[in-house]
Formats: sequence, structure tokens, C-alpha cells
Amino acid sequence: MAFYVLILKEKEDEKSVIYRFGPHEDHLGSLWLDKSSGEVEQLQEIPVNNSQAFYQMAATKVRQHWKKGSFPEKTCWAS
Repeated sequence: MAFYVLILKEKEDEKSVIYRFGPHEDHLGSLWLDKSSGEVEQLQEIPVNNSQAFYQMAATKVRQHWKKGSFPEKTCWAS
């Protein structure tokens, strides 16, 4: 089964970043990333089946960017 997760930056400050994520712009959840530790927490679940799978993929992708010191405006996970 193929997955595509759209990830859009919603808000950023000196300590954290909030991203919206989901299969498309009509169904988005949100997650929070701590810039100092790389900790990720889900803030809002997306209203679709396999919502935890979408969160895990989005969290993995934003942590990959965090490890490089990058907080892009838009990214995605595709598999």
C-alpha cells in the first residue's frame, strides 16, 4: 500500500515548530516539534482511517529535517 503525507508548517518560534499533516489539504492533523530535543507530539489527529500511521510518517519526516537543522515550509513523506 502506498502512502503520501503532505506536511505544511503552520507556526514557528525560537523553541518549537507546529506542522499540519495529512493525505491532502482537506484532512489535516497537527504535530508539535521541540527544536532543542527533537521530541514530537501529536496535537490533533486527522479524521481518516490509519490516522496513527500518518502521524508516525509525518513525525519521522520532521525529525529527519530537525536532525539537519532544517524546518521547511512544506515537505512530504511518500512511500
